[in-house]
Amino acid sequence: MITEESVARDIFRLLVWYPVRWTIIMLPVPAGIAMLRAMGTIHFLLSSGKRALIRNRLGTLLAKGLVNGNVDQHAREYFRNHYVDRLIIFLFPKLDRTAVDRLVEFEGLENLDNALARGKGVILMHGHFGPVHIPLVALARLGYRMKQIGLPSDEGLSWVGKKVAFRLRLRYESMIPAEIIKADSFLRPAFKWLHDNGAIMVTGDGTGTDKLIGRQFTGRFLGSPLSFPLGPALLANKTGAAVLPLFIVPSEKKAYRIIIEPPLHSDRLGDDNAVDIGTQFIQRLEYHAARHPGYLHLLDRPETERPGASVR
Repeated sequence: MITEESVARDIFRLLVWYPVRWTIIMLPVPAGIAMLRAMGTIHFLLSSGKRALIRNRLGTLLAKGLVNGNVDQHAREYFRNHYVDRLIIFLFPKLDRTAVDRLVEFEGLENLDNALARGKGVILMHGHFGPVHIPLVALARLGYRMKQIGLPSDEGLSWVGKKVAFRLRLRYESMIPAEIIKADSFLRPAFKWLHDNGAIMVTGDGTGTDKLIGRQFTGRFLGSPLSFPLGPALLANKTGAAVLPLFIVPSEKKAYRIIIEPPLHSDRLGDDNAVDIGTQFIQRLEYHAARHPGYLHLLDRPETERPGASVR
């Protein structure tokens, strides 16, 4: 959620990272998630400006027929998801195999198993959609050999943001049972991991940060132009790894359902192959976003503030 740095925000950070964090880590995982969702509901009720921004964005998408459902319900879910996505790290030490089994149901694990059986590694392409770290932790707890390509950054944060929130976040992220490879560093570890038939999670959209890493192409997402990275498909082309879309959505049986879809394929050559793979991923992301728009992280970013079109 994009907000300006302020004294009030720093006070809120201190409350979250100390008394609130200490409370959540003492709770069982389901109760901890319920508390995070309750924080989102309170924010939804009290933050009239942010609520109006989210509602207006959702209303525009609904009017264009790009999403389904009720604007208020999706807006409320957006706030709830934001708190779970950002603060679920407090519960990482408790997310063992038993907790994962109670929290998550899986769809399409056979797609991952079949892709790994090829022996050339797997790239799990996901978006900034839902609580993004849960699939990484859940799959690692199930015994899959996981890594992630990511870009932790304290750019633009206040002193409290850097010395408290970011520092502690890195400490908790180090508890994830999977190494995070920095996207702006030399990716040799990623090549080696795929060569050894490991699985790597990587984002397939360009909505997580204003900093664009690597080569991009311009796609259309929910009716607007947006830059998407070519990197995941190019990495697959160079290594022979399979590219499987991955999404996390609400579940009727448990808290979440992790969906691993069949591999993406393209018969095109060179960069056109990577663009085709990226475009197929956009279509899959749009499919899930239309059904669960409250899980979209970019809803609080007006179109003029999003990463724009880039030349290949």
